[in-house]
Amino acid sequence: MVKYIKIFIILIFSFASISFASISFASVDFVLSQEYPLSSVYSEIDEELKWLKEEAVETTEIATKTKMDADLVPGMVTILSREQLEKQGIRTVFEALPLVPGITTLMTGMGEPIVSVRGIGGTFFSGNMKLMLDGVAMNEALSAAGYALYQIPVEQIERIEIIRGPGSVIYGEYAYAGVINVITRKTGNRIFAGYDTNKGYGGGAAAAYSLPEKDFNISLSMAGWKTDGPDVQAGEDRLYGMGLGYFSNSPGSTNEFGRDKMANLSLEYKDFSAKGQYLSTERGDYYGIIGILPVSEDRSRQLNQHMAFEANQRLNFFSSLTTDLKAGFRNYEFEIDDIVALPPITIPLPDGSIYQMTPPDGSIAGPYYEERELYAGTEFIWDGINNNTILLGLKYSDIKMEDVWVDTNTGDMTPGVMTRLTGEYNWLLEDQSRKVFSVYLQDLYRITDNFTLTPGLRYDNYNDMGEYITPRLSAVWQPAKSHILKAQYSEAYRPPTFTELYARQNSVVMGNSELEAEHIRSYELGYTFRLGKTAAHITLFRSELTDNIEYPVYADPFAGEAIQYQNADETITSQGVELEFNHNLMDDLAMNLNISFADTNDSKTDEPITGAVDWLGNLGLVYRPANYCTLGFKYNYVGKRHRTPDDSRGDIDAYDSVDLTGIITHKGLTWGAGITNIFNSNIVYPAPVYKDESGNMGYTYEEDFQRPGRKFWVRLSYDF
Repeated sequence: MVKYIKIFIILIFSFASISFASISFASVDFVLSQEYPLSSVYSEIDEELKWLKEEAVETTEIATKTKMDADLVPGMVTILSREQLEKQGIRTVFEALPLVPGITTLMTGMGEPIVSVRGIGGTFFSGNMKLMLDGVAMNEALSAAGYALYQIPVEQIERIEIIRGPGSVIYGEYAYAGVINVITRKTGNRIFAGYDTNKGYGGGAAAAYSLPEKDFNISLSMAGWKTDGPDVQAGEDRLYGMGLGYFSNSPGSTNEFGRDKMANLSLEYKDFSAKGQYLSTERGDYYGIIGILPVSEDRSRQLNQHMAFEANQRLNFFSSLTTDLKAGFRNYEFEIDDIVALPPITIPLPDGSIYQMTPPDGSIAGPYYEERELYAGTEFIWDGINNNTILLGLKYSDIKMEDVWVDTNTGDMTPGVMTRLTGEYNWLLEDQSRKVFSVYLQDLYRITDNFTLTPGLRYDNYNDMGEYITPRLSAVWQPAKSHILKAQYSEAYRPPTFTELYARQNSVVMGNSELEAEHIRSYELGYTFRLGKTAAHITLFRSELTDNIEYPVYADPFAGEAIQYQNADETITSQGVELEFNHNLMDDLAMNLNISFADTNDSKTDEPITGAVDWLGNLGLVYRPANYCTLGFKYNYVGKRHRTPDDSRGDIDAYDSVDLTGIITHKGLTWGAGITNIFNSNIVYPAPVYKDESGNMGYTYEEDFQRPGRKFWVRLSYDF
């Protein structure tokens, strides 16, 4: 009942603001008509509305690779600007994503970030989102996760562009549930620093230099952040369910250490551009790799590192044809630093002897993986046919495993002694590669001035997975200046990652070389109303997912069953509605509101998808009482999260959180402070469940993954 009351209150806010806007326009029209000729009044109002509309319009290239009004592109696109995020106290890209309708975030037991879109992604393996930094793809072949992107600080970005729904026609693999492109800041100079009460601190700088008369621009940004992590107490872990609670480190503190580093270089000279990127994120081991709490240490246990370089040359053969030539290099490293998966366990036997379940120091593993990618491609954009903008793209990518090994003390040859294993004893099948050749075609066909049809088709050829053809068809109709209607049908695929195909020789996951790619079909209808700085969006969607790659249900390595990935037989569906409303309540008070509902279903169980959330909502207010001061209010609601059908605990409770932000600026100096989760709401993410060899339900953490409560933060920056 509380949930529906909150939703009702949010709706009241929305309709009240709409009514306020309508009354305000009507009142102005009545008063002015008493003093001025109506023709003059309406002429002035039209000019004013035209100016407001132009000021509010945002452009993007993410949906079509051609610059367009964001409301007129095919599909559903959201743009989050740096200014908007800073006013609401957002620190990183990951913190920004729940502002988007239909998106919620959570994490794995190892603290790995997960993004769920319209109910998709909460329980599946990673790789359902195409992640890009300035258009450079970050999804690696190991897990397609691109974790480092999420930790980029807001101070270093210009905006975040998000597509909800498939984007494979333009972006290929992993553009499955959506696409995220983080565009970095390339103008102005800034230094910044920050601190929070989770023992987090860091800072960075951005510098840019430009010679407009020579078409030369260069920018460099660097940032770093370190935290010992919040004080989170884990409940009893899975050792208690096994009757081994005496050996457990739980209940106890989690290791949520974090260290993030970033450097980004951008160079432009006439029609040539180049990008250099370095991202590194380190984390602790949180709740453990197999649901057993590690010893609490404020230290790094995991590393994800991304480096890339890309060069682009634009050629203009004639006015109607533009050609972009692109070539790049990407390197990815993943390492776990000797994590203790199982603590030391010795069990006395009735005959007086001792059973050594683990080595004396516990079961320790430290896998390492490195891959490199070389790619090249070209895109042709042709306006040579009346009312058509044709995009033709070609790309070739060569991904190859480099060093792969694991340090462990559980090897059969040297039990109890840390040994580096390679070859047939390695945790991945070595020397694997993936070569992909792609061709994609899109026609942006303007049938009339206010009706556009956009068909698209993509062909991908994998040396290891075969061929895929991906279609898309979109229509956008603007029957009047303030009204836009959209319809779209799209498909996408997600090939298995190297982990899903080739993992072996470990008790955590087992690869399956017979896996097929996942597939999704999506249908969307949208309506947009915009007038000046007022905008409202309604989106209806339905997605059908087949061949989903997942773990066996309730699989448990301690029961002697290999956790091997498999293509599920069932079909997953997700359908629902997303509502957005943005409006200036007063000259100095802006509101943004969104509510989304997703009804998910697993055809095998006829139940909602495990981990999915039905209802999501956001309400943001930004008030500017003076030119130098901004106050921000952010309310976030996350509905009940579904558990597996056999879980007797019931769904995870809904929660809401409120954040407050204050910002003061003076001559380039900006000071900000805020409180996150001011009412200390209990935020919980689901922990995995399993069934033992007798079929009994067990919990890795019966109290799930508890998240930190209230947090205070301060920031200081100087623009020059």
